[in-house]
Amino acid sequence: MEFKPDFAEAEERMRAFWARDCIGRCGLQVLAQREDYQPVVEDADLLTRKTDINYILWRSERVFQSHHYLAEAVPTYVPGLVCSDMAAFLSDDITIMEDTVWYRPIIEDWASFSLTFDRSNRWWQLTKHMAEVASERAAGTRHVASAGRYLVGIPDFQVAIDIVSLLRSPEKLCLDLIEDPDSVRTATAFILNEAYAHCYGEIRSILGRHSAWVGDWMGLFAQGDHDIVQCDFGALISPRHFEEFCLPDIQWQCRMLDASIFHLDGPDAIRHLNALLEIKELDAIQWVPGAGKPPAIGWLPMLRQVQAAGKSLYITSPAADVGGILEELSPGGLMIGVEGVFESRDEGERFVRSVERMCARRCGSCPPQSDRRKAFR
Repeated sequence: MEFKPDFAEAEERMRAFWARDCIGRCGLQVLAQREDYQPVVEDADLLTRKTDINYILWRSERVFQSHHYLAEAVPTYVPGLVCSDMAAFLSDDITIMEDTVWYRPIIEDWASFSLTFDRSNRWWQLTKHMAEVASERAAGTRHVASAGRYLVGIPDFQVAIDIVSLLRSPEKLCLDLIEDPDSVRTATAFILNEAYAHCYGEIRSILGRHSAWVGDWMGLFAQGDHDIVQCDFGALISPRHFEEFCLPDIQWQCRMLDASIFHLDGPDAIRHLNALLEIKELDAIQWVPGAGKPPAIGWLPMLRQVQAAGKSLYITSPAADVGGILEELSPGGLMIGVEGVFESRDEGERFVRSVERMCARRCGSCPPQSDRRKAFR
């Protein structure tokens, strides 16, 4: 890989992550500045920066060129608006902002409204175009079985009830769970079966023509069908409503994927962890503590619970906390995204070697490599 010369080694450790194995150490995502590092200067208007794929890829490749991607860090571009893109495919009434997309609720009355997915929707067509152009450019002249120049990921589709929440409003949807549950079920079923299934299949086909690997916005990657599963709306509802309205759709999505990871976002989502850990087809959990909350090392009992349930675990952490984390967690099936950027390659590589020494003390706690699942058997 042009921007990741040691991709073959990262590939093996990523396979080990999904299979809950350990090859010498836990998985790591480590970035370091190159000696000729220059920050990218934005010199285009907002719409160009968000929708012009040639400009976006130029900027992305400048970032890739200015960093060393160490351990399992791999340069990845994710097409789309990168913020609940599925909602844009179902409603053209959106406002693109610097760091997000604003969706105006369009569902006022369920009795007079029904969701439709127009496959000529401009945002869906733009996302497909971005995926095609990026995949061709990322592949370069390499054969499809190789890694190419960098990876391309699945857009942030964020399916089902989260999309309904954006199009209805979270407050009204909370009431709908009690007052009009059938309308909610009809809407989420439509999004899964008519919109998500089609969009995922189209994008997956585009990526598959150019690479054997599928990336994501976390920087993880896998072969076969891979996506991030999430349910941010779950933070607003009870375990009973989560199991009734969210869990079946999450299970459906995990069953269709070869490698799945659930984005568990913030303390209010923890009450649903037990139900998530019971999903056999779910491979991994990503834990995000949330703004103003303790970093990953402050949640060790819960993180041990994830590992004890037989799931892989992805967390981000300051480098200074990694030693303490590895005293408590098994390296097998563990991926740590190291926060911040090291000032040099040498500094980053020294950190990786220190983690190898830490993990060597715990290598006996890793699960056997025979415990591989689904596409990795």
